[in-house]
Amino acid sequence: MKQIFQRVMVSLPLVAILVVGGCRTSADLADADHMASLTISGHSEVDILRAMEAVFVADGYQHMGDLTFDKKGSAWETALYGGWNEGGVWIRLKGSVDPGPSGTYVIGCDAFRVTGHNQGVMEEEKKTTHAYRDECKKILNEVQARLAQGGAGAVQP
Repeated sequence: MKQIFQRVMVSLPLVAILVVGGCRTSADLADADHMASLTISGHSEVDILRAMEAVFVADGYQHMGDLTFDKKGSAWETALYGGWNEGGVWIRLKGSVDPGPSGTYVIGCDAFRVTGHNQGVMEEEKKTTHAYRDECKKILNEVQARLAQGGAGAVQP
């Protein structure tokens, strides 16, 4: 019985390493400290910025300035994240475009929960852990697809 217990205890860390390590591919890893990121080549920074803005707006986000975009959270998100004020919880995505090697750009996205939206000093922004990683990845993939289709796309008012 003692030998079985020892074998299990030795095997558990190995199994955990294989399971956790096998869950990601190199294409799934975010660059720098972003929740999600992609490398873009063959496009100017201006085209990338235009494409990012167009994609965020098309996905229902309000452009708040620079590469900051907000969307009102659902009733579920408000209940889950404690937005007790009448404005509820908002989801804020912040994009970034950073120069990479050989004329490439790394585009990134991070997500935040916001309570007290647009209420000055009452506004509180908290970075989410990984709850909105899929949303960030989806947005960045849409930016990449828009650029691959041959244009940045104009933002409609």
